[in-house]
Amino acid sequence: MVITVNDYKQIRQRYLAGESQRSIARSLGISRNTVKKYCAGEAVPWERKTPERESTVLTGEIEAFIRNCLEEDKLVSFKKQKHTAKRIYDRLVEEMGFTGGESTIRRKVREIKNTMPQAFVPLQLIQEMPYR
Repeated sequence: MVITVNDYKQIRQRYLAGESQRSIARSLGISRNTVKKYCAGEAVPWERKTPERESTVLTGEIEAFIRNCLEEDKLVSFKKQKHTAKRIYDRLVEEMGFTGGESTIRRKVREIKNTMPQAFVPLQLIQEMPYR
């Protein structure tokens, strides 16, 4: 069950009016733990906490391999010959015996690509000289 903003408002109002958490949970059909969390006022239903943790399968060696693949791509002029995240994952499994997930590699490739410096050279309009 998803707690709406109206449910949250109702929980907070009833709790501040002196009603017990147990009776609020019973009347709304919501878990007592959920009611307790919202009564404390520390959590709100419209904000989700995304877990941030370090991957244990992404060693320095794996990251170096990914960076090396992306550096090789800079030297190749053919777009179709460049490494995709899927191709890097396949090579890791094949060449290094990687046991992690493909999504882990996709996320790391995206992160590395976003941190790589990219140059931007603005184009300047050249005014044509009138013919004589």
